This record gives sequence, structure tokens and C-alpha cells, in this order.
Amino acid sequence: MRLVGMIPVMISALALAACGGEAPKAPAVLVPVVPAPMQTELPAPYSGADLTKGKELFGRKCTACHFLEKTRGHQVGPNLHAVFDRGTATAEGYKYSPALLAFAEPNWTPELVDQWLLAPDSFVPGTAMRLNGVADETERRDLIAFLLIASRE
Repeated sequence: MRLVGMIPVMISALALAACGGEAPKAPAVLVPVVPAPMQTELPAPYSGADLTKGKELFGRKCTACHFLEKTRGHQVGPNLHAVFDRGTATAEGYKYSPALLAFAEPNWTPELVDQWLLAPDSFVPGTAMRLNGVADETERRDLIAFLLIASRE
């Protein structure tokens, strides 16, 4: 029964192979490796963060350049959906700065995002991101906690 369903697929593949064409690629969908956690499941200090303040700060400081929803594309900055579940500078279809492409860390962690948010230009010299930074430690904690959950929804 399964073989019968595969026959049209096999015929299409053979026809494309014969003419040298390629099958169109399906659009990439960013799927978090880890499902969205509950706040109580986050590690300290993020488990004690104020998610409402984190969401408000994201709205004030980040939404001009970034989307979180997986169904949306990129803006000035890359889409942040699944940001903790993909490698750094790897969002498909986004053109990263040479500085971020050369960034030595393979994956974003809450600790790296904390350093990034404090002073992007100092953390990754030459980055194209124009943010003066978030100096307040509590605000960074709240924002990161919000991102740990919202980027996986």
C-alpha cells in the first residue's frame, strides 16, 4: 500500500533527473528543538524574572528590528524564533555582518545573550546591530526569560 503512494513521487524524481532540473525546496521552517518551557522550568535567575516586563522591553527595544513569530520573515535584524535552538548567524535568508559570521560561539545561550544585550558593539566588534545596550541587569534578565519562552512558542 505504501509503495503505491510512492509511485508518483518516484516518477516525478526520475523525470526531473532526466531533464537535469531540481525539485523546488520547501521553505525552511524554524522549529525549536526544545518546546516552550514554563517559567518555573527556566534556570535561575530566569525562573524569577518578570515576563511582563521582559515582553514590554522586547516591544520597546527589539520589535523595530526583530520578529519572534515563526511565520514571519526577517526585518532589519533576523527573526528570533528558535534563536536558542539554532547556531549563531544561521537564520536562513538573513545576511549577517562579517563580524557575526566570524563569531566563535556556535550557539546562543542565555549567558551569551546577556553579554550581547549589555553592549553588542563591545561583545562582537563590528556587528551591524545598532543597540546602545541594556545596562540594567534586571531588565536583561527579564528580557532573556521572555525570549527563552516566546522564541519557542
